[in-house]
Amino acid sequence: MNVTFTPLHVLSLYEGSQLQIQHMTTEEELLLATRAQTGDKEALGLLWDAITPKLYGYCMNTLRDKTLAEDVYQQTWLKAIANIQLFKPRGVRFSAWLFAIARNECRQQWRTRTHEPIDALHDDLAQSTTPRYEERLLIENILNKLSETEREILQLRYIADLSFREIASVLNISTISARVRAHRAIAQARKFI
Repeated sequence: MNVTFTPLHVLSLYEGSQLQIQHMTTEEELLLATRAQTGDKEALGLLWDAITPKLYGYCMNTLRDKTLAEDVYQQTWLKAIANIQLFKPRGVRFSAWLFAIARNECRQQWRTRTHEPIDALHDDLAQSTTPRYEERLLIENILNKLSETEREILQLRYIADLSFREIASVLNISTISARVRAHRAIAQARKFI
């Protein structure tokens, strides 16, 4: 089976064919973020609509629990809205800032969880009637075989659709390190195909 890892492909495998992803340039995203900082609810709504599918996909893939992923992406948005005045572009999109918050929220869940995670994703896959079930299962199996660091870099690159510069900002590493880690993670993932 030949699987191509592209952001829309991977995300659509998790969300089904009805997913409507709105593409937005960095400039458009930053303009909307600036408007949202002034209290423009419409701008915030447009950001929500454009970013939430990728954010949910990231949380779902990271946490592997549908209910928990929904809670975390909503908590991420609540924190972002409450602290939107703290957002400074610094060459990265608003969504990169949001994914940094989501990453911290996911890590907080890992630290506080005292029970084994419910693997709702596999339940959803088993009940799936989509023809891409095998591809979804393959991607899930490959990601499970990678280290946490490799999985996270691929999630940020291909599920969150962040640039290497934005990944570097989220992970607090250099852009070159982000590229190298992504390249190594892809090479490692190919070993499992």
